[in-house]
Amino acid sequence: MSSDCRFYEKKFPDVDELVMVQVRRVAEMGAYVALLEYENKEGMILLSELSKRRIRSVAKLVRVGRFEVCSILRVDQEKGYIDLSKRKVSALEITKCEENFAHAKQVHSIMRQMATTYPEWSVETWNEKVAWPLDRLHKSCYFAFKKWINEEEDVSAALDISDEMKKSLDAAVRKRMLSSAMKMCAKVEVSCLEYEGIDAVKDALKSGYKASTKECVLQIKLIAPPQYAIVTTGMDKELASKKIEEAIGYIKETIESRGGTFSIKAKPEIVGDLEEQETKTGDHSESESGSESGSDSEDEQDETMGNVVIDEAFLKKTEGADDDSD
Repeated sequence: MSSDCRFYEKKFPDVDELVMVQVRRVAEMGAYVALLEYENKEGMILLSELSKRRIRSVAKLVRVGRFEVCSILRVDQEKGYIDLSKRKVSALEITKCEENFAHAKQVHSIMRQMATTYPEWSVETWNEKVAWPLDRLHKSCYFAFKKWINEEEDVSAALDISDEMKKSLDAAVRKRMLSSAMKMCAKVEVSCLEYEGIDAVKDALKSGYKASTKECVLQIKLIAPPQYAIVTTGMDKELASKKIEEAIGYIKETIESRGGTFSIKAKPEIVGDLEEQETKTGDHSESESGSESGSDSEDEQDETMGNVVIDEAFLKKTEGADDDSD
């Protein structure tokens, strides 16, 4: 059974749609690419659409095997011709397309897994029964699956599959999507040389937890005074970033109102995912791929920030220690 299948219900992309492609070969007139979301259909990026700048060497702009984000210029469904442009795509659009592609690819991997579990149905059949109906109902099957595993909505109720299949699908979705949860971290400096000193710092850090919610639980960890890390794990990058920014705002407002100082040492950024975390536990070797946040591996990030969580219990404990020292 072949697992090759388009990601979306439509067989061809629309004009101006952003797509992820892989360069297959480079010719004098341009580059031939495979549209990864559309059954690897062949398309072409003409020489004039490769760059806004003057082109001296095609090989320097595109390389065989490389992934690119392109915009659709023309589609001839009868002849199968697809013309694309690389130069019309902005940096912001590239980021958005890469994110959408990652979501669609994850859904596709779940459909492939279901086709392996139930070989009587092909990947396309699973798409027809699950992915594409959820795309229509929720605009994106990926976000429908997120609602499902977060128990916001039982999206499986609308699917025309057996209860046994729904149970298997639920297990596959949870395994795939929960293992891809990412970890986000920001680092701040909080200090106070005024009379209130450490009490002002404690109150400021405590105020950061006002941004923590059930959907996005925050932790504030001690690195080494006066540096602290604000950390969260989850699947929603935008929500995680927003909540950490809120916590930063609360801490800054509180400490400055008490005469202290505040500065951001590292903005919210992804430092790894939970799947990587599990595979790296106890392994102090260098990361092969590195993290999205830079050259430091996620283990190094955790070593730097330590395991001391600045929570309610810790603050009460330190308050007791302060009283004893008096």
